[in-house]
Amino acid sequence: MHAGMRIRPADPHEGERLREIAEAAKRYWGYHAGWVREWAAHGDFSPEAIRAKDVFVAEVEGRAIAFAALISNGDVCFLDDLWVEPPWIGRGIGSRLFRFAVERARELGAKRPEWEAEPHAVGFYEKLGGLWLRDNPPNAWGRVVPVMGITLTPPLISRP
Repeated sequence: MHAGMRIRPADPHEGERLREIAEAAKRYWGYHAGWVREWAAHGDFSPEAIRAKDVFVAEVEGRAIAFAALISNGDVCFLDDLWVEPPWIGRGIGSRLFRFAVERARELGAKRPEWEAEPHAVGFYEKLGGLWLRDNPPNAWGRVVPVMGITLTPPLISRP
């Protein structure tokens, strides 16, 4: 973990930087570069799309290095994105961002966050308490993507 890392709300106009992070993180898993470019082009990183979600950014020394996005839908809060720039993978940034997202989902009133897990990241999510819920049908690229979730329990109240 980097001591100077902070998490902040995304600026609606930093969509291109968020796209760069997502694309670099996807390439990290060894996918064909053309497929990754096509995949990233389908993402909506417009100011309107960023405003429509609860997007937050992990930054170090003023530079965005990771981001996550939540879509609130009553009892279920969907973790729409969680991407970490490759040089920062394995340094605790993703774990901290995920825990932040889970707490934010709780604040939004969700009883359970759910997300489509990048197949290479399933172990990461399992270490953080995520459980397999179901597989989504094959997507446009023919991939079956697991849907994972975690049940939120009420926070413990500490006594003075």
